[in-house]
Amino acid sequence: MCSNGGRTEADIATRLAAAINELAAAATGDQDAADDNLAERLARAWATIVAADPELAARTARYSRS
Repeated sequence: MCSNGGRTEADIATRLAAAINELAAAATGDQDAADDNLAERLARAWATIVAADPELAARTARYSRS
């Protein structure tokens, strides 16, 4: 993984797994509750991914301009 602001790979992996599990639980639970927090949960998951690999975010931005 790339520069991660001093976090260990294990910490980042744990945070990412928790974010993914939250999204999965929201997707299978009460739809109204899932919709209320889905954008926030996706943003937290993406922030965790970016912390693990900032270059991924840069590449994604380049792809979206294509």
